[in-house]
Amino acid sequence: MSIKSWEKFAKQVRGRGCSLLKNLDSFPQSILVTGCQRSGTTILARIITQSEGMVNYWFGKDDELDAALILAGEVPHEPRGRYCFQTTYLNNCYNEYLEHKDKGHKIIFVIRNPYSVVYSMVYNWKRFALNELFFQCGMDVIDDSTRKRINLFGSLFVSQVSKACHAYVGKTSQAIELRKAFSDQEIMFVEYDALVNNKNILLPKVYEFLNIPYKVGYADRLSAKSLNKADRLSLSIRNKIDAICLPTYERVSKLVAGPM
Repeated sequence: MSIKSWEKFAKQVRGRGCSLLKNLDSFPQSILVTGCQRSGTTILARIITQSEGMVNYWFGKDDELDAALILAGEVPHEPRGRYCFQTTYLNNCYNEYLEHKDKGHKIIFVIRNPYSVVYSMVYNWKRFALNELFFQCGMDVIDDSTRKRINLFGSLFVSQVSKACHAYVGKTSQAIELRKAFSDQEIMFVEYDALVNNKNILLPKVYEFLNIPYKVGYADRLSAKSLNKADRLSLSIRNKIDAICLPTYERVSKLVAGPM
């Protein structure tokens, strides 16, 4: 049965356990773009994939799902060059990255301010996607009493904002563990808003890290239109984000090289 949605992927592939990157080493020197969902990983992965010398493998309506199906071995694909895969979907299976260390792959971890990310999760994302990320990454960082209540009664009593905040913390914190595991030649941390605001300086550095020839036109696809959407958040939501997410963002941002 063909898999055309993340819901089906969750049941038919993820349900078998953390073997989501089992075919990665069949694609030499792959580029893996990850980070917390809604952080700008999609546009960066698309720009890289459509760069000269890279293979465009997309076949469906969701290019990250295409990548997930290829890497998990659910869709046959004959390697024919260098690939960029968006892998934010790994979530709690992120330790799989370590299984492919020293294999010539490169990781870009995209970091973004929590206000923009939480706004996008709450107002521009499917409920299934937020719930999945919350249960796979947010449950580990939520307080014990709330976790026990969720295990007993489900998560309906937890607000979407709270789910988004804890999902952000759990997912973004993975950057710390990946920093410990990978060298500067293997992983690069990029702050999305800084990348957009300084695209003619920072995007060439990303390409230099990836060993891909850079062309000026690549930066044209990075738009500043979404940078101010977090301004629409209410004061109460911003205060909640300050309390839950901001310490993690400030800590992880120290991993980023270049202007912030």
